[in-house]
Amino acid sequence: MYNTIDALLKEIQSGEDSYLDFKIVNFKGKQIYFSKEKATQELAKDLCCFANSEGGVIVFGVRDDGERIGIDKDKISNLQQFIVNVSQNNIEPPIGHLLIFDRILIPDSSGKEKNCLKLEIKKACYNIHAPFGKRPYFRIADHCYEMTLEQQVRYFEKRGMLTPFEERPVYTAKKDAIDKTLFKSYYEKFYEIDMDEVEIPFNNLLQNMKILTQDETGMLYTTGMGLLLFSNTPDKWISGAYVDVVHYRSTEPDIDNQVDTKTFSGNIISQIEKSISYLELSPYFPTRAQKNGHGRIDQPAYSLRSLQEAIVNALVHRDYSIQGAQVRIFIFPDRIEITNPGKLHNSLTPEALFAGCQPVRRNQMLAGFIRNYKSPITKRSYMEGKGTGFLSMVRECVKVTGRKPDLNIIGDSVRVTMWSKYPINK
Repeated sequence: MYNTIDALLKEIQSGEDSYLDFKIVNFKGKQIYFSKEKATQELAKDLCCFANSEGGVIVFGVRDDGERIGIDKDKISNLQQFIVNVSQNNIEPPIGHLLIFDRILIPDSSGKEKNCLKLEIKKACYNIHAPFGKRPYFRIADHCYEMTLEQQVRYFEKRGMLTPFEERPVYTAKKDAIDKTLFKSYYEKFYEIDMDEVEIPFNNLLQNMKILTQDETGMLYTTGMGLLLFSNTPDKWISGAYVDVVHYRSTEPDIDNQVDTKTFSGNIISQIEKSISYLELSPYFPTRAQKNGHGRIDQPAYSLRSLQEAIVNALVHRDYSIQGAQVRIFIFPDRIEITNPGKLHNSLTPEALFAGCQPVRRNQMLAGFIRNYKSPITKRSYMEGKGTGFLSMVRECVKVTGRKPDLNIIGDSVRVTMWSKYPINK
């Protein structure tokens, strides 16, 4: 926007409008001031205004009447760092990825060149942004206004904020966050074609599969789904994208009675496989043998298939937009609890699930990918895709242990409890 000095100067002479704003910058020691309002609050509001509207440009070093006053050349770096800090630390969600800086020399009314800083703010396509503790703002002409609740709803719809987390870009994860070896292994196995024979450019292929997506500036970023499936360190970019396992010797969670703790990271398939393997080898997962007329019959304490279903559901259908919350597996002498962040999706209730209601899945595209994987332990697909997985899990539990699992909503999370056929009294 205004990519030449002549074009920018022409707009400055026309005055502030919906796309252009001026700011005089004053430095007092390490402090930065724009006007009577605190610089941090004023800047956060203005950045949100432009991003939530159609984008725009702020020229620092220009007076409200359009006169170019300039900025001390040695202070421009400090100003730029201040802007970055505000964009990342004083706005929710952060807005730094939408900013483009350009140091410019522009003549004042007498023809003398002045050092100024041009800041372009791109239009936000996936979010509406707000200063911490404030409502979102939008810009009309040369003024910013707080959004009403009704306006926020409309902006949510326009911005695609109803787009599932799995399809949205993770702005801290560029395209190189994808492990090409992981993707190649998946693609060649399930599409039965050598990657070298694929005619579509690699980045285009990833975009077509919703593994990568473009932001407002055309920059490629990895989607939430892409990180979960094809990054070896998804928790680096998605807070809480891992599994915590705690093994207790008591029937209640007590740090003094912890037998073992594990954290399973890696891509989502790795987390599933590590979790199932750990549970299978737990001393609280005994298998007893009984003899009948047909020979020996093994009777395990839990249904491994049911545990697989519960773990897969917890990881696939959890709410990844809840920051800092992970899937937790607690192993007790009499039960196993699997808890995931996020309530049941789309107003679903535990009663409806037990009654056989066809669920509307959270993260449906991710679930589609997971259906292509099969457990090396149970030899069953991780997801069947028929919407009957929960009832199958219940039937398996009853068949093996004689007891249905419990399903409870605990705050903003869902907990599945499976009871042991051979509870150990502790």
